[in-house]
Amino acid sequence: MADQDGGGTGLPGLLGLPGLLGAALRDGGVDDAAERRAVAAFRAARDSGTRSGKTRSQDDWRPRGGSGP
Repeated sequence: MADQDGGGTGLPGLLGLPGLLGAALRDGGVDDAAERRAVAAFRAARDSGTRSGKTRSQDDWRPRGGSGP
């Protein structure tokens, strides 16, 4: 039996990978207070002005010495 709009997942009503990821993210409740704290922490870090904006060499995944595409 084929699933309807399941994108071949065998799960009716889900549209493949995006549907599965969405279901996983929505599984369980959201702690509103924790979400507010996380957003406040992000905004404080962003607005502090202490970041340099440069990528650390160990975090740069691009090949060395090559020019970009």
